[in-house]
Amino acid sequence: MSSGDPMEFGEHRVEIHVRETVLSVVYTIDPTVVDDYINNVEQLLAGDKHKVVGTDLQYTAGRPGIDQKVVVAQLCVRHHVLIYHYCMATEPCNCFNRFVNNTDYKFSTVETTNNVKAPNVTGLACKNLVKIRDHYRVWGSTKKDSLVELASAIIDPYYEKMKQDAQRTSPVSWHGAWMRQLDEPHVRFAAKSMYTCYEMHK
Repeated sequence: MSSGDPMEFGEHRVEIHVRETVLSVVYTIDPTVVDDYINNVEQLLAGDKHKVVGTDLQYTAGRPGIDQKVVVAQLCVRHHVLIYHYCMATEPCNCFNRFVNNTDYKFSTVETTNNVKAPNVTGLACKNLVKIRDHYRVWGSTKKDSLVELASAIIDPYYEKMKQDAQRTSPVSWHGAWMRQLDEPHVRFAAKSMYTCYEMHK
């Protein structure tokens, strides 16, 4: 399989900066698979003091007069990542909606502006978002730090090029790539971005 070919829906493994440690990644459009993932991580969170969930959303491109909508939803608890291709889902997943609206959990993300606007349009409304930028800033930075900049500064420089790898292989725009079945570089980026959101606030 070439790097630009679509990845199969199912379970995948993604390496991170820690040697011999991998992320267990579920990439799916099936609500029953989402249910299983959420049931499993809720058991992990039940014994977790801080109850942090790494989260991020990919959107349709912004256009004047047209609301952005959620395309891909991503979650991470410990080393367990869900990549839920929301816009391609076979049917709605009530379990997912319930989970992201549960105020018992803290949903950690870098940018909260679109994560509030777009979910409300789609019908999701995460009520307990924690903005990582409110807690960290790259030393000497005078601008809003990106996820990649924060992750490479706080966790490990390994993450410095994780977005470039996905952009380099995509034959379409950044937003357009998420509208299609994801290729391997985008699955890797989605998994690593979620893991770093989780790690920076756990």
